[in-house]
Amino acid sequence: MFHKPCPGYEDHFYSQLREDSSRVKRAQEAQGKALMHFEKPEGMTIEDREIDSVEGDHKVHIRVYTPAGLPGKSPVILDIHGGAWVGGNLEIDNQRCAELAVRVPCVVVGVEYRLCTSPEVHFPMNFNDVYAAYTYCRDHAEEIGGNGMVGTHGSSSGANLAAGLALYLRDSNEPAPALTVLNCPPLTIDFNEDYSYHQNFELRMGPDAKAPGAENAHLGGYRDGLHGQMPSCYAFPYYAGDVGMLGPHMILVGEYDTLRDGGLKYAMRLLKAGVPCEIFQGGRVCHCWTCVPGHPYTNLTHDFIAMGFKREFGLLDELKKN
Repeated sequence: MFHKPCPGYEDHFYSQLREDSSRVKRAQEAQGKALMHFEKPEGMTIEDREIDSVEGDHKVHIRVYTPAGLPGKSPVILDIHGGAWVGGNLEIDNQRCAELAVRVPCVVVGVEYRLCTSPEVHFPMNFNDVYAAYTYCRDHAEEIGGNGMVGTHGSSSGANLAAGLALYLRDSNEPAPALTVLNCPPLTIDFNEDYSYHQNFELRMGPDAKAPGAENAHLGGYRDGLHGQMPSCYAFPYYAGDVGMLGPHMILVGEYDTLRDGGLKYAMRLLKAGVPCEIFQGGRVCHCWTCVPGHPYTNLTHDFIAMGFKREFGLLDELKKN
């Protein structure tokens, strides 16, 4: 094994190994507890709301995090949780949402989109829930303490949805997010062609066959959902024929992530198209390493993300020199 996990991320690393061992099971249990860890910052208010869906036939659950002492109206970050489109909820991102709200500072809104846990639920249903949350943050800014400026942050499948949202908003001629942060994004169904997929074979996510995989669930089936065609670029953004004229992006990838190269390739496409894009590759860490709370490297990564939002929100303008 050539992998050498960053000290302090051992549980996170071993929890992603494909081997069936007591070591992996212990690590998965420990990482599960870490994922649900949440320490509410002093003075922060957290409010759950139900908003109208795009289709109008159900309500979308959102959670609003407002840090103490926030001066007046502030920018808003829409946080989109991960979970391979089939798992996850607002609870797993409580800590991250609180961290970003305090660090920027700003209002953070988490969204609980529909999960693809049955054949009847698939793209664009999950995407529509995210779009509903984004437009709510923009159009109902005053109700949540916002100023109309909205950025997005997504982890794993949430990053996929954030990337698709950025393309959709551009193509709909709607205001772009101030910054789109893609944290370990899955952007293509062809990830098995990337070197990082084979290099990190011990850490592969999901089954060996395509059909049982999360991508298949997201699309509603390769066979029945796609009819032999390429997926929509809003479902898998790497297939966009043109990525120009998008708003600023930030893409984070882990060195030991099978999805690493897909994120890096998309970042290079953005840069070649003239789209502002920062790239952060976490060293000796796996997929979505920022779910390990309190680690200095997790804190550093959250500081990096927060700095990007500060810049695009105009919160660093006092540093300008004449």
